[in-house]
Amino acid sequence: MIFKKGFLLIFIRVLLIVALAIGLVYSYLETELSITPVMFGVLILILTIELSWRLHSQERNWASFLQSVQYGDFNRTYQHKTHSKELQEAFHLISEQMETLQTNREAEFRLLQTVLKHISSAVICYQQNGQVVFTNKAFNELLELVGLSQMDSLATDFPKIYQVLMAKESAPAEWIDHNNGQKLFVKTESFKLKGKALKITSLTDIRSSLEAKELESYQKLMRVMTHEIMNSTTPILSLIRVVNKKLINGPELIELNAKDQGNVAKSLNAIEERTSDMLKFVEAYKQINRPIQPHIEAIESQAFIESITSLMAPDPSIDFVIQDDVKGTLMLDRALMVQVLINLIKNATDALKGIEKPQLQVSLTQEAETINITVEDNGPGVPEHALQEIFVPFYTTKAEGSGIGLTLSRNIVRAHGGTLTYSRESGRTRFQVSLN
Repeated sequence: MIFKKGFLLIFIRVLLIVALAIGLVYSYLETELSITPVMFGVLILILTIELSWRLHSQERNWASFLQSVQYGDFNRTYQHKTHSKELQEAFHLISEQMETLQTNREAEFRLLQTVLKHISSAVICYQQNGQVVFTNKAFNELLELVGLSQMDSLATDFPKIYQVLMAKESAPAEWIDHNNGQKLFVKTESFKLKGKALKITSLTDIRSSLEAKELESYQKLMRVMTHEIMNSTTPILSLIRVVNKKLINGPELIELNAKDQGNVAKSLNAIEERTSDMLKFVEAYKQINRPIQPHIEAIESQAFIESITSLMAPDPSIDFVIQDDVKGTLMLDRALMVQVLINLIKNATDALKGIEKPQLQVSLTQEAETINITVEDNGPGVPEHALQEIFVPFYTTKAEGSGIGLTLSRNIVRAHGGTLTYSRESGRTRFQVSLN
């Protein structure tokens, strides 16, 4: 075994003390010289004091070192003639490692502060008692504040923001209407740091994003409406010109032969038909923009399924299955929700035309507090180029479609507080109604 220098020095001193103690006892018992035991005793006392001082010195240095770690002071050096080289190297190695960790931590903290200062979202970090820890530049500019230290300062000028930020059980994300028409998306996260309960909140003005989405929706709607109007007005105008050419000559009507009378009659019938289609188009537009107020009532899932099957009779060649995993009470407007299911089932039936072994399944399932009503088929699904348009009013991929079925269905589901989503997976198309 290889003895380290520090341990060896202590071990030698202990051996000397033991040897001197033996010598003291021997001289006291076997000799008549009184000076010899006294000398042994003095030497034992000196070695004991020296050993105690050495151990206490090392203890003081360890305590000093641990205090420097606690307070982050790594400028101390540990050069002492009583210390072994290995102990001194251990002191310096630990100090260097701790100093590196502290430097890295400070650099990361400064980087985080710099990032938070330069992001466009307003960010504030504060304690549960309302003491503000940090605010970035965007937050100060949003509320026109400088040096915010207490959340109570927001209570007078920004009561809505104050209530949301200081709520004991705040939602993870909320909306706040702010000054000048700003709509703030507020997201809060709670955490603990060094035993202190903290919250960090970001406030993002999404008005510009909403305006862009709104403009995009209007553009899609206008594109579809323009297409429909042009499809109707162009042939009407063409037919009117033909009729005018056949019937009118200046201020007088022309007398027509039997063949021309038949052509004019056909043209007038076509004009009437297209005009009727235009009126239906306008009526459909009124329908999808009319507020929907569902009459929510309790209905058993089995009765709801019977309402669907009594109204829908898909093609006998389609493998049509209805699966009820809820077998309980549903809270919805039966008439409106049946209309949604009829629209979805009709779309699925149309998509299955020409498909080998067509399959159509309607299923009711429940996940926690959410009721899912799913219409699934093995048809080709929505074309890739049409995915962004399927819920746009009057947009349709069918030759005889009106383009309001899915839009109206989604509006009904939204009026119930739910969502209507489309997905395609493993060769199957799925429209899912989720009601909370």
